[in-house]
Amino acid sequence: MYEFAPVLGSALDRGARPVLRFLHVTLGLSPDHVTWGAFGASLVAAALFATGRTGMALAFMAFGQILDGLDGSIARQYGLASEAGRRLDTALDRASEIAIFCGCALGDLVSLKLAVLASIAVLLLTTIVHRSRLDPGIKRFALYFGIWLPYNLIFSVVFLVNLTAYVVGLLIIDLHFQRRMDQLGGDLNTVASRAVRLETP
Repeated sequence: MYEFAPVLGSALDRGARPVLRFLHVTLGLSPDHVTWGAFGASLVAAALFATGRTGMALAFMAFGQILDGLDGSIARQYGLASEAGRRLDTALDRASEIAIFCGCALGDLVSLKLAVLASIAVLLLTTIVHRSRLDPGIKRFALYFGIWLPYNLIFSVVFLVNLTAYVVGLLIIDLHFQRRMDQLGGDLNTVASRAVRLETP
């Protein structure tokens, strides 16, 4: 969860050591177990959104997000980090968000169209985020603002922010690729290369 903010992740790991020890050593839970637990909490939150119990839904969503942070902490603390674990975490994060977005739509908090658009934008960003390293993190967390703001507005923001991050991420990837090609003596006619040429005096 904190792979793009390692300093924050390390600080939280230190503060959560008693909890990590309890989950992993006392209860015998692996990072994957906690990841699935976070997904389960998100499914409960989605069902609660769908049945109009928004306050309880937000509470379960928060619990799921806490677990979602703890799985990576356990992996780092006990040397259990793996590429398979990261893939599972990412897949279940996206599944959690889509389930919750659909729950909001079923509960008439937001139009189905906006829920689908927000889900598509989040999925698009996920396809490139490990290469662009750009993730604004505005997904489930934005839903807490539903206490004060209309959910249609919140989902519009989620859609626009993630779609913008996707487009900017593509430009970042293109720029990095062009720089590598330039170092190798290549000359590709890409958006980034044209931008670099325009900036060159």
